[in-house]
Amino acid sequence: MNRRDRRRLESLGESPETTNSSKAVNAAKARVRAAETRLDDNDMVGAVEALKEAQRLDPENSRAWFISAMIAFNAGRIIEAGDAILKASLYDDKDPTIHANCAAIMNLCDRPMEAEASARHAISIASDMPEAYCNLGVALEAQGKLPDAREALTKAVDLRPGYADALISLGNLWFRAGDHVSAAESFASAVSSHPENAMARTNLAVALRHLGELVSAEQQCLEAIALDQSYAEAHNALGNVRLQLGDIPGAIKTFEAAVQRRDAYPEARANLAGARFKAGDYKGAEEGYLDVLERHPTFAEAAAGLGVVLLSQGRIEDATRRFRRAVEIRSSMGEAWMNIVDAQGADVNDEDLNIIRERSIDARLPEEDRIAFLFALGAAEDKRRNYAEAASAYNDGNVRRRRLSETGDTAFDGDLFDAEINSVISILDSTTLKQLEGQGDAEAEMIFICGMPRSGTTLVEQMIARHPSVNGAGEVDILSGLPDNYPDDVPSLTGDQIRVLSDTYLARLTMMPRDGQMVTDKTPQNVFFLGLIQILFPKAKIIHCHRDRRDTALSCYFQNFRASGLDWASSIEDINRYTDAEERIMEHWRGTLSIDIHEVAYEDVVKDLEGEGRKLIEYLGLDWNDAVAKPHEATATVLTSSNWQVRKPLYSTSVGRWNHYEGKFDDL
Repeated sequence: MNRRDRRRLESLGESPETTNSSKAVNAAKARVRAAETRLDDNDMVGAVEALKEAQRLDPENSRAWFISAMIAFNAGRIIEAGDAILKASLYDDKDPTIHANCAAIMNLCDRPMEAEASARHAISIASDMPEAYCNLGVALEAQGKLPDAREALTKAVDLRPGYADALISLGNLWFRAGDHVSAAESFASAVSSHPENAMARTNLAVALRHLGELVSAEQQCLEAIALDQSYAEAHNALGNVRLQLGDIPGAIKTFEAAVQRRDAYPEARANLAGARFKAGDYKGAEEGYLDVLERHPTFAEAAAGLGVVLLSQGRIEDATRRFRRAVEIRSSMGEAWMNIVDAQGADVNDEDLNIIRERSIDARLPEEDRIAFLFALGAAEDKRRNYAEAASAYNDGNVRRRRLSETGDTAFDGDLFDAEINSVISILDSTTLKQLEGQGDAEAEMIFICGMPRSGTTLVEQMIARHPSVNGAGEVDILSGLPDNYPDDVPSLTGDQIRVLSDTYLARLTMMPRDGQMVTDKTPQNVFFLGLIQILFPKAKIIHCHRDRRDTALSCYFQNFRASGLDWASSIEDINRYTDAEERIMEHWRGTLSIDIHEVAYEDVVKDLEGEGRKLIEYLGLDWNDAVAKPHEATATVLTSSNWQVRKPLYSTSVGRWNHYEGKFDDL
């Protein structure tokens, strides 16, 4: 620039630097337009180069930063997207789209306070922007501001009915609050408005599974997979459904499919390890959990799961070390603390007990964790013989458990349950069973061990599984998912349908009763399916366990049962109602079945282990083996809450245990 040009610019009030800056700004805008054209032509490399040049020419070009953020976001580079979108929002405080997207990306970066600020700024510019309210709701929930989060998400749906993202986020909020009914309704609305949304279908399946609607849950998973075969979450959700249906081999295959679709998926890998554990493959389960921890060292659920696997093998010290690692990663993990207490018994130290006490009254904890801490506190106080303190903790934990089930519409309905039992008794009478004789699997030698939970079923299985001719499958809960409409459909079953049901049952077992090997199924609830068992497996052996109902009630009340169908255990009154129904249907089966039922009293086993063991083995038609009288020396896994108890020589302290709590629980 010569001297004359400089004087001309100065007379106009401009400087050479200003002119150069204007040119740079205009050039940057041109580069942004070029980038947008290249994106339209699918020239990603060219677009990125043009945007970088625009940012060099004009570092404050918000459009260049915004498009860069969206490119990084769509490529899964979330941190990079976050850096770019923050610059875009810094240089443009008038575009609500930029700030709404900034909120979304900040949420993904786990920076909810920044997400909230961006969403609120977007709303201040455009008060009718549903995306901004949706992102605000997600940010508020992450900060524990649940009523405000619900209000923001509801506003987003009001502004845009059928808004899938907001409905899914609202469903997630309800789900995490334990209200599975409201969660399912929200997810179902998302599916209704966007049937092609695989995430909405998958989340609906998860909610339905928690409501016990397994057939519908499975269907939603399959439809989600049909929409997107690569969606790993759908495969993982399907695996959990199949696990709850008792189809352990099917669950393992499905979890494997989830991992194949996303290698870095710790939840699916941990679920796969857990399924292998349920299959009795404790080596595979242990290796699976160790693999998760090697890949994701701070995944607390894997450390806790590994502890359960080790505990089931009687490796108490190793198990405790893993539970300790789980609470080191996440100190609020109530279930891991519960396992620490159960593994250590009366040796829980004062420091641990103080931590558990403090956590049990911490209102900031998620409700499930707080409930687990209350059960851990109850167990610790019980082991120290502080029975009044234990009763108080157990009562509080069960009241909270009951409240959760009521919120989720899964609370036990005694009248409805009695009606269902009356229906079984009425429909599956001796005439019906006689008509369906001879059509089941006449070869399979199954042993069904049933009775009330905590009545000794685990101990009995461990005893007979010590015999070389018996394999223990554990608590598999397959029968409850067999015919679709039980008991109404049973009388009309054809021979072919009966064989399909028996074949389906056997296919879901992890071991087959063949070549002279008998297999146990110790699902306590099978007591309600004994007529169906006789139809499907006429050679079956049935062992019914019973125990002083006061000790049984207390033991059930002291368990933090989370599985569907066990909501009756959170109330002594409901436990009594359930026990009455169990006794009533057993009286019916005794007068109806042609299969002999072998009765085992827990107190008799404790008093004379070998004598009761010999009666069991004689009933099974096997020769005596001394190992039967030594269940605590078993090397196989124990897959229930009794696992650490049957690793010890038999003890009698649980007989008459209710006396310690006489007067401390209503209805006991």
